Amino acid sequence: MTVSAHEDLLQRRADYPILARKTYLASHTLGAMHRRTPERLAEFTAQWAERGVVAWERWAPEVERVADLVGSLVGAPPGTTVLRQNVADLLGDLVTSLSWRGPRNRVVTSALEWPGSLHTWSQIGRLGGEAVVVPAQADGLGFDVQQMVDAIDEHTLLVECSHVLFRTATVVDLAPIIEKAHAVGALVAVDGYQAAGTLAVDVVALGVDLYLGGSVKYLSGGPGNGWLYAAPHVSELLEPVTASWFGQVAPFAFDPENAYAPGIRRFAGGTPGVGAAYAAEPAYSALADIGMQRVRERSLSLTQPLLEAALERGFTVRSPHEPGRRGGHVTIDPGSSQRVHDTLVARGTVVDHRPGVGIRVAPHFYNTLDEALGVIDAMSEVLAGR
Repeated sequence: MTVSAHEDLLQRRADYPILARKTYLASHTLGAMHRRTPERLAEFTAQWAERGVVAWERWAPEVERVADLVGSLVGAPPGTTVLRQNVADLLGDLVTSLSWRGPRNRVVTSALEWPGSLHTWSQIGRLGGEAVVVPAQADGLGFDVQQMVDAIDEHTLLVECSHVLFRTATVVDLAPIIEKAHAVGALVAVDGYQAAGTLAVDVVALGVDLYLGGSVKYLSGGPGNGWLYAAPHVSELLEPVTASWFGQVAPFAFDPENAYAPGIRRFAGGTPGVGAAYAAEPAYSALADIGMQRVRERSLSLTQPLLEAALERGFTVRSPHEPGRRGGHVTIDPGSSQRVHDTLVARGTVVDHRPGVGIRVAPHFYNTLDEALGVIDAMSEVLAGR
């Protein structure tokens, strides 16, 4: 798919104010804010100011509507996605939903997961569980999927892995992992943080039990919008210890007796971040309007020339070269990566740096090819002392 096939998407650049001021190539770490976000936040605060507690009549349904909207971006049916502040909270609730004392007490994961997830699994022994961590491959791009499949057995309670690895943008082949886990009776939770908003994800077609992520990155929804999809037959089996009042069948009945809400809403936790939901809606709606398949095609039409330009310049690329195996960013090590990164950012080209791998560059649907390729020239200029 050529870049020109999606040039009409550049008409949306005006919807993201930062693009008028900077070369913004960091949507893998913080997506650009949509211009309507301040308007929606003003709507939220106006309701608070004018309606007081009565505003909950609008707030509660809006939070559920926005949850369904972000769920639709990964193919989730209505009523199967819930919003929370972040993935750490959701992962913690998932941990407490499962019984880790017994013969089936293992979580299988990889050494390349987001550190916050690995921090959680490092403590699972306190609940009677055991973490089996599949190591990184020698090239550091990913882990051996077959090794993960082989690690899944009748002692496995949960498999947790990323859809796209955050350092290298490697897309993980989930199908054999899910197939093996289900064959032995284990659940699969996929961290879709680096996939949502840049891959065309279909959680139903994947057959995944749980798919969780957040909105800080390609979804451009900002902080405070973690989300969880659970297959309907799975959510009914899970009973989080941290149920709290919005996870109840009738939260405004204020019943002290625990009565889990049906389905995914039992993971709603305490008072929702209403303002965060309002802030995220414009960016979610924009992606829904474009369609995730188009976003994916646009992304590949920018990242492939970027990758090839980096290789031609002699830079090390620490992302898969094959388009289908790569997510939304390209990790490039031009040498002296920290210094190059710092200089680029100071000059108005926003990328980010990860120790040990290099500079991550993420052209999103709203970026131009000139911006994507220009970062390679900019790196060369820094290295040349210009």
